[in-house]
Amino acid sequence: MTRVLVTGGAGFIGSHVVDSLLATGHKPVVLDLRPSPYHCHREVETAIADVREPAAVRRAMRGCHAVVHLAAAADVGQVESEPADAEHLNSRGTLNVLQAARDARVGRVVYASTIWVYSGVTNGVVDEDTLLPPPAHLYTATKLAGELYCRAYSELYGVPTTILRFGIPYGPRARPAAVLPAFVSRALAGEPLTVAGTGEQTRRFVYVEDLAEGVVLALRPSAANRTYNLVGEEDVSVREIATTVSDLVGDAKIVHVPGRAGDFGGVAVSAERAARELGWRLRTTFRDGAARYVDWHRDEGPVEASPEAPPAPLARVLGVGQALAIGLVALVAGVVAAALARVEALSDPASFLGAMVLLGVPVALLARIDWARDRRRAALVVSAMLAGAGLVAVILPSTVAVVHLAREHVSLLVLAGAAAGGVLAARGLRATRVDQN
Repeated sequence: MTRVLVTGGAGFIGSHVVDSLLATGHKPVVLDLRPSPYHCHREVETAIADVREPAAVRRAMRGCHAVVHLAAAADVGQVESEPADAEHLNSRGTLNVLQAARDARVGRVVYASTIWVYSGVTNGVVDEDTLLPPPAHLYTATKLAGELYCRAYSELYGVPTTILRFGIPYGPRARPAAVLPAFVSRALAGEPLTVAGTGEQTRRFVYVEDLAEGVVLALRPSAANRTYNLVGEEDVSVREIATTVSDLVGDAKIVHVPGRAGDFGGVAVSAERAARELGWRLRTTFRDGAARYVDWHRDEGPVEASPEAPPAPLARVLGVGQALAIGLVALVAGVVAAALARVEALSDPASFLGAMVLLGVPVALLARIDWARDRRRAALVVSAMLAGAGLVAVILPSTVAVVHLAREHVSLLVLAGAAAGGVLAARGLRATRVDQN
């Protein structure tokens, strides 16, 4: 499993998974909406894309042996306030990843779920075989949907999957909205720490570096089609979190506010299967991990996206190799068209701009846009072509330019049409092969 795609690889957990993959000799490929603030794109291959766009996921997955699917709406408050967007990202995003893995015959999909799936269990110690009641929170419902999709793709299509139910992750690079970062930020600012409800609800935390090691261990062949809890053994109440932060940062006032509907009340989750089959155990206690986070927050703090983005917009969308290929095709087509039109396309502004508009059609097709789904990219291409046509109309506000192109540059029109037709035919043949697989 040397080449591993990490969706959400620029985020909190994903960036640590990338670190762990690099440390163990794998070659991670990051798929995220932004460049990683923690990894230079020259060192870690990056695809700036959205898991909600199937074609983008398929492109990023080429040549990968495994996928670690972490991209998700993880803020339960955001999920509650924007349920449709959360379902699209968490559920259908997972479906897109699984389908792309099926098409590419990827060896494993590791799916990040959550111990929130046990939130309806009222007592006792739960493990991976515990029957799960219907979820009371939208976040849990979307993550369970992803688990069911994994099992279905494994059974129906032979896609090997591994489901990891994460404890509550914390540590350096954590989202500012998570409970520990929020408490630390408030304490450092001299503000009171707000605890929802009585604060007696407990959490089973997992330090993010330990969690990342567990994710990489789950790539083992023996972990195929298995489910594991990656969680600590400590039951830490929300009140204890606030008290710990107050001790580490300084005396901070603790204030109680009304509890949240559908909140995770806390349950004892067993990680024995992960210890037995993967050799994974949590090594970092909550207080030690919280102290490390406070030190990191003081020294570095949350960072924005790295200014070192991949080098060119086209390369970010298509990948460097494909962008260079399209640029070469456009250059050759422009030179041939100019020669056939006796260099008029280069000397006459209207002809030159018209040629650029026409060449935009085969270039757009070469970009292999999935017109039915990649609406954003399609809109960009169409907008660019319309802008070019509009510029021609502004320079020559009459039908003269169109007539001129039609009469004097027949060869140019034929060339553009032939190029577009050839690309369409090639795309059709490829689509047929994919459908038959």
